[in-house]
Amino acid sequence: MHVTVLMAVYNGARTVGDAIESICSQSYADWDLLIVDDGSSDDTWEILERYVAADPRIHAIRNPNNRGLAYSLNRGWQAADSSLIARMDADDVSVPERLQLQVDFMRLNPDVAVLGAGVLMVDDEGRTLGSVLPPELHRDLQAAMYKENPFAHPTVMMRRGFLETMGGYDERLRRAQDADLWLRGYRRFRYHNLQAPLVRYRLRRKPSFLSTAFSSFVLARSAWREGLLLKRGWCALRPIGAGFLIRTGAAINFRSS
Repeated sequence: MHVTVLMAVYNGARTVGDAIESICSQSYADWDLLIVDDGSSDDTWEILERYVAADPRIHAIRNPNNRGLAYSLNRGWQAADSSLIARMDADDVSVPERLQLQVDFMRLNPDVAVLGAGVLMVDDEGRTLGSVLPPELHRDLQAAMYKENPFAHPTVMMRRGFLETMGGYDERLRRAQDADLWLRGYRRFRYHNLQAPLVRYRLRRKPSFLSTAFSSFVLARSAWREGLLLKRGWCALRPIGAGFLIRTGAAINFRSS
C-alpha cells in the first residue's frame, strides 16, 4: 500500500531537515513525501529544493503567502494520489518503524479510518521528557472526545476516503483544525491508536490565548451541532483550564494544531 506522508511547514529551516530524514529512514519503502511550504520567509524553501533534487520520492509545493495549516494540508492531500495519508510535522521525528506498523494495521483493519499512535515528548534540545500513550479503542476515544484530543496530530495516518467525505480541514480555523476534524468524523468513522510511541514529538511553546480560544470554539460548535450544548457545552471551558495548567507547568496535553 502506497503512503503519502504529508507535511506542512512555515519557517521551519532549523528542524525540517531532521523531519525529512526521519521519513527517508523508514523501514517501509513504498512512500512519497509531499511538503507544503506555507509562505516561509526563512531558508525553508531552499532546504526543500535540495531534498527534492536529491530524492525523487520527495515533492514540494509553495504557497505564495502564509495561508495557514488547514489550507496547506488540504492543498497537500488533494494533490496526493495515495489511498493512505500520513501526517508529519516539520519539527518532529518519526521512528524508523512508524510507517510499517501503521500500514500493517490499516491493511488488517479496513474498518479503521484514522490511526494514531503514542509519542515520545522531547524538549527543544531533543532530550526525551517522557512518553504519552492515548486511549487505544474507538469506544474509549469516543467517550473522551469532548475531554481530550484523541490523536497527536503528527502521528496520524488517514484513509483518503475519510478526508474526502469530511471535506478535509476547515480552512476558517487558524488553530484546532485537527480537533475539529476528529469531532466531525467520530460518529461516522472508526478511530484507533497504536499503543507504541512512533513519533518524537517536540514540546512546543506554551499555548497562546488564540489557540485556547479556537479550541473552545471548536468544542462548543461541535456540541451545538450534535444537540449536546447543555450536556457537553461546559467542555468548551476545558482548553482554557488546560492552557493555564500548561503555562504554569502543571500539565502536558496534546496540542491542537
